[in-house]
Amino acid sequence: MLAKADLVRIALRYDTSMSRAMLRACGVFAREPWPKEPVKVSVDRYDGMRACFANFGSPMDGRAG
Repeated sequence: MLAKADLVRIALRYDTSMSRAMLRACGVFAREPWPKEPVKVSVDRYDGMRACFANFGSPMDGRAG
């Protein structure tokens, strides 16, 4: 079984709802995370994505039968 100090050390490594719940259960004050700003990316970054996901045929069409 892990000691309380080990659980706190592990929970402090992560910024997830489960780790924050563990910290609260252990009596350690942990601030709520700031809402993250959405990352703005250029539309040019997605060039070719439609071709990448296009379905030109089933991979099962060439199976040996």
